[in-house]
Amino acid sequence: MLRNLNCVPVKRMAALLGAIALTGSMIGAPKADTSEDPFKEIRGKWGGSGVMSLSEGRKERLACSAEYSGSSSLRLVIDCSSKNNKINLQAKLSSNAGRLAGTWSEKTYNVLGVISGKMTDNKISFNIAGGVLGRMSVSYTKTRQRVNISVQNLPLKDVSINMTRR
Repeated sequence: MLRNLNCVPVKRMAALLGAIALTGSMIGAPKADTSEDPFKEIRGKWGGSGVMSLSEGRKERLACSAEYSGSSSLRLVIDCSSKNNKINLQAKLSSNAGRLAGTWSEKTYNVLGVISGKMTDNKISFNIAGGVLGRMSVSYTKTRQRVNISVQNLPLKDVSINMTRR
C-alpha cells in the first residue's frame, strides 16, 4: 500500500499522466470557428440583372435585388422580375465549420424546404429540397456576386444573376 504520495516517482507519474491527458484532449478537440462572422463579405444590399430559363425553353431578362443580413446566421432575400414573371427567394442559413443548414421559401411558386451545403472562401453552395429539388450557388467578392439557381419540377428551370454591391 502506498503511504507517501509525495515521493518523486509518484509526482513524476502524475505530471506525465496529466500532460498526456491534456495533449490528448487538445488533439481530439474540434477546431473552434475563428471567424466571428462567416458571412461578413456577403452581407449588404446588391442589385443587378440576369436571365431566367423556363422549362418550355423560353428565356427572360431579369432585374434583381438582393439583401443579405445577419452575422451568426445569414438571412437572404433575392427579388427578381421580368416582363412576365417574378422570383421571391428567401432563406435563412447557419454555418458550422463551413457546413450550411437552413430553410428556404419561394413565394411566387409557393414552395419551401430545407437547405444543406457548404461555405468556402467567397462561395456558398447548397442543395434545396422540399417542394422542389435544386441547387444554388453564390460566388462573391467585396463588390460583385454571381448567383446560379437550378431547379426541378417547376416551370422555372434555372436562373443566372450578376450583381454589384449597392
